Amino acid sequence: MKTAGIVLAGGQSSRYGRPKMFETYKEKPFYQYSVNALSANGLNPIIISTNPLLADGFDTARVDLVLENEMHNGPLFAIHHVMKQYDEPEWFFVLSADIPFVTETFVYQLLAHRHSDYNAIVPVQENKLQPLLALYHRQCLPMMEQVLNENKRSLMALLKNTAFKTIPFTKKEHSFININTINDLNEYKD
Repeated sequence: MKTAGIVLAGGQSSRYGRPKMFETYKEKPFYQYSVNALSANGLNPIIISTNPLLADGFDTARVDLVLENEMHNGPLFAIHHVMKQYDEPEWFFVLSADIPFVTETFVYQLLAHRHSDYNAIVPVQENKLQPLLALYHRQCLPMMEQVLNENKRSLMALLKNTAFKTIPFTKKEHSFININTINDLNEYKD
């Protein structure tokens, strides 16, 4: 069952003050941690979804770069835009670009549930859904289009209208830690 990886890296980083996906943790840019976690599990292709203003900052040696045709329309729009361009994958594993603690083990754990009868596999931590680190089946496309046509941009709007399975993770799972501010980064630097 062919599964592609999507790294969402087109945001404005307004709270951070500059493009946070290029900030480094342990000498690697944040986005590279998501690329590595997906690649280590054999996902192919790995796609970075970004906008034209950020495109030149990415190392594209092992990834496809997809430019959003409309900038800053949110993650649902970006995922939909990528899925429409790739016909082969059944599943798309989505990770954001600001999660430098994501691991290949986390990705592996979610991939084990692809055989389910659901359109999405979404991790949950402390009763909080994590739709930016989740699997979406190609069957989500019609509902994505409907939600976007209703001018709704959040992944939660999609999940309210499709069958999804939740996979619980403990508070100890650090893959969900995202960096939104420079203070966030300073808290985790060695």
